[in-house]
Amino acid sequence: MKTFAILLAAGCGSRFGGNENKIFQKIGDRTMLERSAACLLDHPDVSGLVVVAEKSERERVEVILAREFKGRSVYVISGGASRQESALAGLVGVRDFSVSKCGVDRIAVLIHDAARCFLPQSIVSEVIETIRNERCGVAPAIAVTDTVRLLDETCAVIVETLPRKRLVAMQTPQGADLDVLLEAAVSADEGGTEVTDDLELLIRVGYPVKLIEGSPRNIKITTPDDVLAAGCLSR
Repeated sequence: MKTFAILLAAGCGSRFGGNENKIFQKIGDRTMLERSAACLLDHPDVSGLVVVAEKSERERVEVILAREFKGRSVYVISGGASRQESALAGLVGVRDFSVSKCGVDRIAVLIHDAARCFLPQSIVSEVIETIRNERCGVAPAIAVTDTVRLLDETCAVIVETLPRKRLVAMQTPQGADLDVLLEAAVSADEGGTEVTDDLELLIRVGYPVKLIEGSPRNIKITTPDDVLAAGCLSR
């Protein structure tokens, strides 16, 4: 089995603010883009990386990654209008690029958000091993520690207090065999089904999925305050 990774870097990051994509924000001496790409490319079982970038930023992303990862199997493609469309573009990209690179029958794919740039290598290893051995979809998740309440449609009235012990917060990378995940993504796209993460695609088509233990280090950088917190992880 060969494993390819997809790095989703096309989001505008509206909650982050500023005049440019947050992936170009530096944390320590490296951008979020460089850090998240390294989390995947530095793993010995990852054979190549497809980076899905905003069309207007594609050239800039290519320059940064070519400089940082010279000679590595990194392919930059343009993303879509949503995360779901970008993930589908990435899956098609892996299919197209892997055909010329792999002489194996089985290809696994990991889909990771560029905003999670402190991904531990141990999580990458466990996701790959679980896909290989159990032939299922896999994603890391961590237990929710806060009390979570469901509000009504006006977001003003509490409808229900959700059972905390049954709640988890999802992380990436999420992965499965390429053929299964691509088929599920195409089916959702053709049916107009909207999902918020990649494991949901598999759940909707009845493919088995499994959660593994995530990491508090695998934070998603969403606001400028998150950058301050992430600075401690870069030391």
